[in-house]
Amino acid sequence: MKRAVFGVILFISVFTFPWWISALLLLAGMFIFKNFYEFFVANVIIYSLHAVPGERLFTSPIFYSLLIVVIYIVLQIIRDNIILYKK
Repeated sequence: MKRAVFGVILFISVFTFPWWISALLLLAGMFIFKNFYEFFVANVIIYSLHAVPGERLFTSPIFYSLLIVVIYIVLQIIRDNIILYKK
C-alpha cells in the first residue's frame, strides 16, 4: 500500500512540479523500495516533458536513456553496500 501511494504522489509530481523535485522523489524511492522500476517510467516522462531539442550529445534520447540505466545500476550498488540495508 505504501508503494502505491508513493507511486501516485510521484506520478502527480512528475506532471506538476519542476523536474528536480521529481528527481529527489525518485532518489528517495530508490532507497525506500527494492526494485523501484518506476524510476525508468518517471524518467521517460520527465525527459519527454522537459527535453530541449538539439544536435548535441547531451540532448540525445539515447544518451539520456543510457545515463538513466547507469544511474539506476550505481544507485542499486550503493544501496546494497550501505550498512543499514545489509541483512
